[in-house]
Amino acid sequence: MRRSFHGCLLIVCVSVVLATMFPSVSVTAEPQDIVVLSKLDGTEQRYVLVLPDGFDSQSPVSVLIALHGHGSDRWQFVKDGRDECRAARDAAAKQRMIYVSPDYRAKTSWMGPAAEADMLQILDDLRSKYRVHKVVITGGSMGGTGALTFAALHPDKVDGVVSMNGTANLVEYALFQDAIATSFGGSKQDKPEEYRKRSAELNADKLTMPMAMTTGGKDKFVPPDSVLRLAEALKKQNRPVKSIHKPDGGHDTKYGDAIEAFDFVFAQVLAVGTASVAKPLLDFNAKPLTIVCLGDSVTGVYYHTGGRRAYPEMLEVAIKQAIPNSNVKVINAGISGHSTDNGLKRLDSDVLMHKPDLVTISFGLNDMTRMSEEQYGKNLETLVARCREAKAQVVLCTPNSVITTGGRPIEKLKRYCDVIHATAQSLKVPVCDQFAAGEAFRVKDAWAFRCILSDEIHPNMDGHKLMAQELCRTITGKEVSLANVGPLQPALVKTKALIEGGKPVKVLAMPPFDALIGPALKQLSPQATVEVTAWSTAGKSLADIERFAKDSVRAMKPDLVIIAVPAGLTAATDEEYFRSYSWIMNWSLSFGHQEWDCLVVHPSVVTSDSSDPRQELIRRLVKAQELTLIDRSAGEAASAEAIFGKALKQAW
Repeated sequence: MRRSFHGCLLIVCVSVVLATMFPSVSVTAEPQDIVVLSKLDGTEQRYVLVLPDGFDSQSPVSVLIALHGHGSDRWQFVKDGRDECRAARDAAAKQRMIYVSPDYRAKTSWMGPAAEADMLQILDDLRSKYRVHKVVITGGSMGGTGALTFAALHPDKVDGVVSMNGTANLVEYALFQDAIATSFGGSKQDKPEEYRKRSAELNADKLTMPMAMTTGGKDKFVPPDSVLRLAEALKKQNRPVKSIHKPDGGHDTKYGDAIEAFDFVFAQVLAVGTASVAKPLLDFNAKPLTIVCLGDSVTGVYYHTGGRRAYPEMLEVAIKQAIPNSNVKVINAGISGHSTDNGLKRLDSDVLMHKPDLVTISFGLNDMTRMSEEQYGKNLETLVARCREAKAQVVLCTPNSVITTGGRPIEKLKRYCDVIHATAQSLKVPVCDQFAAGEAFRVKDAWAFRCILSDEIHPNMDGHKLMAQELCRTITGKEVSLANVGPLQPALVKTKALIEGGKPVKVLAMPPFDALIGPALKQLSPQATVEVTAWSTAGKSLADIERFAKDSVRAMKPDLVIIAVPAGLTAATDEEYFRSYSWIMNWSLSFGHQEWDCLVVHPSVVTSDSSDPRQELIRRLVKAQELTLIDRSAGEAASAEAIFGKALKQAW
């Protein structure tokens, strides 16, 4: 006999997924009752852990955390036969997830501060033991509420949500007020902000992850209104959301509806990054392999990344880091301004002629301004078909996330990303969801996200490194970090070649390095002939310097540019400073592959005054552009001339 479910139910599923397609399997391992000592208050807390059949601790793994309902404990979603509980267990088994069910302050929680702290500690505990990749939260009633609450509080830790029969607005919710007040540390009147920040509807802007929500029209315990409003609000923002509303339904979710909700969210999460990859797409140890990256300006090598390489070149670095014995060559077939129409026209000459083992396809930022979603989808289908005819595997990539502009509003870009997902699902093609990865990064740290963009739509090299890492995970199933990969050396390739060839070097340099560069180059090569043009900065604002760079540098076609923006130049905001400094570097480079050398000198080389708050921002920007920075080390007392000369020798 199925026992009644009183009060409110919380399920939280944390999903880290191993594979796109797995046969349905049973969770056969014995449950382990895990004890943890709370970092919040020193109390003993517990959670149940069930490992999937055939678990490999060295492989990326999915974790499904199921949190019990009001009045129950950690064993409810391990043993109970209720539809929501069975669906959670079956969903975990089908995807070979680790299954976890915590007490989270049994028996009444409502995702108050203590329960929230327990969740964070459990996630940290799991990540310290296993290779956790994706996190999906699901829940019903109190659990549906708590799943939404935790996702809104910690969107950086949640990759998907399944909320069943919950409320999205604790400010207006009227039942179980004693339990909620105990959990939240006070009533609505005592702690109004606590209730607001734990109400998902009031924090909908943070819910960028895929979501499925079930509701019943006759639910007397948790009325559906706030969740229905939230679903509509998210749909208007083109977020991936599914609302399953049963007008005659009560305070439960039937098994079929629960599985439909799980399937929707898992389909979205499985398409992100390499959650969809159980094993490498290629046998990297069998033979030499060729990967071709087809795309637009974000794929090609342009000034945004310093003009020497982009994410395809970094992908080769990443794969060799992930699989040291691999013999892989990555070919960059990205051209600025191109769309899927252009990609089809040059597919034979730029891609298939290389006889690739795998082709990555990344278009959309130009397509969204030129063609309908329907035509875009048809072009993607044709590209995939022609690559498969040539016996090449395919990975479809969503475009990177952007800053909204009039021509490329992010809401429209999301629709074109949806076309990619729909095409991939129809053709059974893996997706590397660069857009979703970028959006998750933006939610986690908006300024850090801004710092990986060269302009509103193009990532700089820091952004391309993240894209390469994401694509590497999709292709190899392994995670790597390219954060410590520095710029290509030597930096003065053209300068050295000209001098060794007996030709003059045309230099454009900001003071005082316009006076120092000639003697410094002659120290390296006495026969050097140096023609210097001074780039005046005296009395100029940051915007003035930017305008000169835009109007003059590329027209001059120098052989070497030395950027040395003086200390003390100001801008109203960090954003304005960021933009101007980035464009000084951008305009100081040739449009495509680097045609001349470029060095950046930090203000500290000229002045030892470190009080300028934007000195660290300069270092961050130069690194992100993958240009060589000449800097003064901490405590270094050498002259500007000595530091400059030493740096040139290292760049030689």
